[in-house]
Amino acid sequence: MTRAAAQLHVAQTALGAQMRQLEEELGTPLLQRHSRGVAATAAGQALHLRALQILELVAQTTREMRAFRPVQTETITLGMSPSLVHLAASDLLIRAHSVMPNVTLRLVEETSQVLVDALKRGELDMLLAHEIPDSAGLTRTPWLVEELLFVTAPTPDTVAQQTAWDIVETIPLANALKTDLALLLRLDGMRKIIATAAEPLKVKPRVAFEVQSAQALKLLIADHAVASILPYGLALPELRSASLVAHRVVDPPLTRTLYMVRTEKRLSASNELALAELLCSIRLRLFDLLGPLASAIDLGNGTVG
Repeated sequence: MTRAAAQLHVAQTALGAQMRQLEEELGTPLLQRHSRGVAATAAGQALHLRALQILELVAQTTREMRAFRPVQTETITLGMSPSLVHLAASDLLIRAHSVMPNVTLRLVEETSQVLVDALKRGELDMLLAHEIPDSAGLTRTPWLVEELLFVTAPTPDTVAQQTAWDIVETIPLANALKTDLALLLRLDGMRKIIATAAEPLKVKPRVAFEVQSAQALKLLIADHAVASILPYGLALPELRSASLVAHRVVDPPLTRTLYMVRTEKRLSASNELALAELLCSIRLRLFDLLGPLASAIDLGNGTVG
């Protein structure tokens, strides 16, 4: 009785009084008291067995009732740069709905710098974007290196381009930089990429127009004798319709790196595994869509292959 009272965190006298009250209610002794303590009577042993059965039945009922609860969903907010939205957003959302039914995936489209700022403020859980600097508190994983394209209006003898594999014409970077260019004001470090590549060539880029809207920029290219440097994904609808054509830039190529960046937030174990599989499939899908424009990164030593 002393040990039982200690385990129940009640006084021994109070426990003894409750046991006597229970015996009176049932009309039979449950404990046999003697000089060395107490022992259960036959009725006490039967009551103990039935109590265990009752407790197990309560536990089983609780488990069964949990099956009727609404499924608890988790939410992850993913940021993507505009060119990636053109390439892979629909595949990502459909596949996420299939492989992560208990996860609500929210998609935010913005430029890289805006996405990084939102990630640091806690408004995003992860992002897929280009030219992301390393930052404390964020996990940055390089996915691939992508070539940028020299995009112009079509000529009468232009062959329609529908996929990255169809882009076979090339232009030396020096020649591309001597063309009147129209550039987006906010495009994932484009100015820095062009300036860094142009410096060894001793060529100053001829930026004739700066445009805020990607759609306005593409209309400007299609309607007038200007060109631009754009990622494949951003020009994809117009390349498919042949309202724009693209050349690969060579000597040297213009490239940018795509990163997957996450905060410390993690999903439950099963959903985290499904998310990893989802991201792997989307990465492979991007390689398939970008074809020769994409190069893999050896995560072991950071080299491009």
